[in-house]
Amino acid sequence: MDSGAGYSVFHADYAKALGINLKSGKSGRKINLLVGNGSKIETFVHKIPVRFANQEFVAEISFSSGLGIGTNILGMKSFFDKFRICFNNKKRIVEVKSS
Repeated sequence: MDSGAGYSVFHADYAKALGINLKSGKSGRKINLLVGNGSKIETFVHKIPVRFANQEFVAEISFSSGLGIGTNILGMKSFFDKFRICFNNKKRIVEVKSS
């Protein structure tokens, strides 16, 4: 999770595993996202059904082969705007509640 990320970004391999055509499809649209080091990466946003915190909904997830970190990112759109998410670093706990 990245509380500062506008969009969720998953590596392109996840799009392939989900059977999503990365650069096209019904909901695919290209956007360039600014990342932490100041550069931009090309991403393709898709609306996909997800289950998160025991709720099912359609989320906007962007997929990119340019994601240069070893983890996927949950961002504001579709996640932080739908849930209250509390990070307790001392206890190493993340609490998620619907808003």
